[in-house]
Amino acid sequence: MKRILCATLMTALVPFALSAQDSGSEKNDVQQKDVTVIHAQSTADGKSEVGERILEECIVSLPKVDDLEPEIVSQSAYLKEVNGDPSRNEFVKTYSASLDINYMLYQKTLIIVTTNSVKGQEPVMKVMEKNLKQSRKFTSNSSDGDIFAGRSNRQYYFSTPEAAEKDVKKRASAWLKQQSAVLCKK
Repeated sequence: MKRILCATLMTALVPFALSAQDSGSEKNDVQQKDVTVIHAQSTADGKSEVGERILEECIVSLPKVDDLEPEIVSQSAYLKEVNGDPSRNEFVKTYSASLDINYMLYQKTLIIVTTNSVKGQEPVMKVMEKNLKQSRKFTSNSSDGDIFAGRSNRQYYFSTPEAAEKDVKKRASAWLKQQSAVLCKK
């Protein structure tokens, strides 16, 4: 785009005296001029800018909770005062679970290409459709575990792989239910 600032100034030049020797008298002349000052600033650098606006977005499909298979990880931990019993200080096998939900996201976008030029051409607009692969990771939260250790700083753990799996599936199921509202209509 081009911006031009024009200003017309009426200026009176300082009167000056001309002394003329031919008649012996002084002559004062005042001159006035119209002055136009033009200041221009342009961003017509020929660069193009690409913008994108999402017109429509929805999830193509989601898996069923029963089809999900979480990854179970076990580790051995030395726990003090297991389940509040001061005599139970022992190594216990604990479990955690994680799962990834992969799904496809459909997007309809408007691509806008503008060019900074002196000619001032119209922007180029094009509608594009695309499918994007998305992934969401869930992990079990040991705060919901079935055993605990410690007295004042109590820590919870899962003692069975089934308990860890149940917890992570519960979290994934809640997310899947929330996303059912944004599924693509066929």
